This record gives sequence, C-alpha cells and structure tokens, in this order.
Amino acid sequence: MAVIIMRLKLFLTPQMALFASLIASRQFFSWLGPKSRHYAIVAAILAAMSIGGYFNIKMELSITGEFSNWPMEQMVEWIKANTHKDAVFCGPMPTMATVKLSANRPIVNHPHYEDAGLRARTKEVYSMYSRKSLAEIKEKLVKLRVNYAVVEQSWCIRKTREGCGMPEIWDIEDPSNRGKMPACEILQGQNVGPHFRRVFKNDVYDILEVIV
Repeated sequence: MAVIIMRLKLFLTPQMALFASLIASRQFFSWLGPKSRHYAIVAAILAAMSIGGYFNIKMELSITGEFSNWPMEQMVEWIKANTHKDAVFCGPMPTMATVKLSANRPIVNHPHYEDAGLRARTKEVYSMYSRKSLAEIKEKLVKLRVNYAVVEQSWCIRKTREGCGMPEIWDIEDPSNRGKMPACEILQGQNVGPHFRRVFKNDVYDILEVIV
C-alpha cells in the first residue's frame, strides 16, 4: 500500500531517521575500516543526499503564488468599514469562519466547533435556502439575535446531482412548502422588504440587514 499511497510512507519516517543515524555507529559499521575512513564515507553520503535536498528546497522557494478571492475580500472589507464591532452575522459556515477571523465579528454558526446547539442554530440559519416565507425566516434569525445575514448565491443553485440542491434537501425536511420559490432566490432579488434590507451585494455574496 505504501508504494501507491504517499501518506503511508510518512508513518515510518521517524523510524527511518533513527535507522539512518546508525550508519555513523562504529558498533555496527566497524567493518568499514579505520574511524577516519568510516566518517569520510558518512560525510560523502550526507553530501550526496544534500544535493537532491538543495534542489528540492530551491524548487519550492521558486514557487510564487497568491490566493485571491476578490468577492470575499470585498465583503470582508465592507463589513469592517460599515458594521459595528458587536454586529452579529449568520450565513454559510465556511463564510462565517472568514467573517470571524478576518472581520472579528460575532457569528452564530462556526464550522470548527460542533455540538447539538450549534447544529440547531445552523439549521435555523440555513432556512434561508428553504422555501419558507421571509417572515418565518426573519423570525428565526431575530430569535438568534442576528443583525446581518450573508447569502451566498451559489448555495441556492449549486448541486452535485439531482435532488442534492439546498432547496431540494429542504423539500424533504419541510414538505409543506414544496413547490414554492426558494427563499434564497427571493433574497437575491430586488424586493427583500419589509423583513430585510440589502446593504451589500457583489457577484457572489449578498449581505442583508435584518429589520427588527
């Protein structure tokens, strides 16, 4: 398995390092001759190994790359400049991690921590992608003390296969609203009042203020 799976090779890396160090042991390699010859061989082996290591390091240092997610950067900069530090946000969990880390705003759902309470809150937040009425969604968010909701447009239409889109998943959870327009489509439209007010929009994200 280790021949075809790189990660399995790494399990034995500490043992390989320990065994490799034994090459300098006189107890095991005294047959190489005098100590000076033994250590000269060890030095030659290390020098030969360092050539490959040098080129590997040089290649890694030559790689110049930059992660860029301009729509998210726009959103984060807007949040930092236009919202109060105590403003509470909700939205897709991966996006909320960025809001918390980069904008330092309170969030109601976070992907790096999980318990029953968080799962329940996330379900309430994700009702934005259901077919419930905007009034019902607003009521849920007000109970969570949310000030701003982030709607990621792709979450409304993205699906890996038939039946796996967020509105379709909600059809199983909430069959009474099946057939209605998804709330996320309404929230991306022009008229989101009187329950919400759009305060930011770009090609990927909408930020909606919850009107209390």
